[in-house]
Amino acid sequence: MRKQLSVKELKKYCERNAPYQVTYYSENQDWYCVSDPCKFRMHFPIILISENPNLICLKSGTSSICFDRVRFVEIDTETTVLGTVFTLYCGGAGSKAPEVTYKLIAA
Repeated sequence: MRKQLSVKELKKYCERNAPYQVTYYSENQDWYCVSDPCKFRMHFPIILISENPNLICLKSGTSSICFDRVRFVEIDTETTVLGTVFTLYCGGAGSKAPEVTYKLIAA
């Protein structure tokens, strides 16, 4: 199932489904280039979602990664057996279309 959600709806979704881990792999990103020498593989047990501003933070101990200016999120529950894919569409309010996307896997 693919569904587009607002940040508020994503917050409610996470409260209902309580993912125990969110994964960020640089190789899963649309903008990733195979020749990039640096690869990120990070796992986070905590997801924090704020509606004002539209901010999604992933936390693990003292480490964190934050995505701001999230315009909307697409949820895909069927693409991978690893979990639910969250695609974050980010960009400034003045832009006509989202400027960059990030893919996360929630399990």
